[in-house]
Amino acid sequence: MIRPKLYSLLIWAILARLLASCGADDGYITPPDIQIISPYQGQTFGFGDTIAIRADITHHRPLSYAKVTLLNSAGIPAMAAGDFTVNGNSLNLSATLALDNPQLAGGAYSIQVRAGDGEAEASEYVKIQYQELERELVSVMAVAEKSAQDYVVYEIPLSGQMKERFQFQGDYSGAAISALNGQLYTAGSISGSLSAWNLSRNVVDWSVPAVVNPSLPYFHHLYCDGEVAFASDRDGYIKGYARNGEVMFRSARFDNGKFTKFIRYKNWLIAVFKPFNGVFNDLVVLNYPAGTVFRQIQFMGEAVHMEGMGKEGILLFVNSGSEASALSFSVDDNVLVQLKTFSFSHIDKVSGPEDGNCFIATGHEVWWYRPAIGSAVKYLEPGNISSLQYDPLSGLIFVSSGNEVSAYRLPEAGAVSKVATGAEIVDLLLYYNR
Repeated sequence: MIRPKLYSLLIWAILARLLASCGADDGYITPPDIQIISPYQGQTFGFGDTIAIRADITHHRPLSYAKVTLLNSAGIPAMAAGDFTVNGNSLNLSATLALDNPQLAGGAYSIQVRAGDGEAEASEYVKIQYQELERELVSVMAVAEKSAQDYVVYEIPLSGQMKERFQFQGDYSGAAISALNGQLYTAGSISGSLSAWNLSRNVVDWSVPAVVNPSLPYFHHLYCDGEVAFASDRDGYIKGYARNGEVMFRSARFDNGKFTKFIRYKNWLIAVFKPFNGVFNDLVVLNYPAGTVFRQIQFMGEAVHMEGMGKEGILLFVNSGSEASALSFSVDDNVLVQLKTFSFSHIDKVSGPEDGNCFIATGHEVWWYRPAIGSAVKYLEPGNISSLQYDPLSGLIFVSSGNEVSAYRLPEAGAVSKVATGAEIVDLLLYYNR
């Protein structure tokens, strides 16, 4: 018979052994202690500010590292402030984070401070608010033809002197620009490549050569949604190129024709396909980024311009015989409706709708069209028009004619400025700070 005292000692010994066993099995190590001193919770910063980050980190074991990261509301790193090597059991961390990225979106962010010893790690967070850089127009980019197969790109700042950016050779079919990527895209047709020009260094980041055998147009249309550059080719595809030139989108293939216009709209890429032999064009709604066909509807006429109209769908400008029209397309209903038939017979160029305003070049005239109220009035007569662009932020309309770029401020009809380039202008692009 076991005596009560001996029994108690035996029970305690078993419990102690069990507790020791549990401690050894779970491998738990007390993590470091992190106290963030600055910034404080809810502090607000704006573009151009520098965040001073201070934290006290202590641990009962030697620390091997500490990290500071800026996380967005989804917990994804938006910017790194630095990695720190630690020798010892404590660190008075001091770091700075410069908010100098013009593309950083405004909203809620978190400063994350992490530290560990290789086995145990701890993280602490402080929430901040960031006010993004206000979007504004920086300059106008003018593509000009010096001679056959010889082009130059000029930058015309809103304040400052015009300067030449770069030159390229080959034929020319269009251009697009991305402030986010800091790139200007140019495309040829038969002899000109699709090229992404780095606007910081005026060099080509990547290019895709046109296939010249047989000598038929290879690139048909070029467009950028602000992040991805899309180009249609002779093989019947629309391909989307990332900042590094990687193909990240490929449409379903359409044979015996070409894609002449396309835009990103919500979760789709909406494109106009023109068959080589046929009366009707197809308005094709492609799933993005899958590239498969979601909807398709036919219409008559030559598509000149496409643009989104918010929740209403897209606006399509069409020349059909001696008639120029604006059509509205609802993706949800798969319905194409004629909004307006204009009093002029042909559309050359369109800018908008932006802020409810469209500007249409026809012959030597610019017409001001407001889809919401159906109003279309003659606004300017600047002469032979090669391109036009409207900036809703400044209310400026830029019109090129010959080697000149003229700026008009809505609703005035007199030019507020004129700049002459050294060659015949074929295209205008607007370059924003973000």
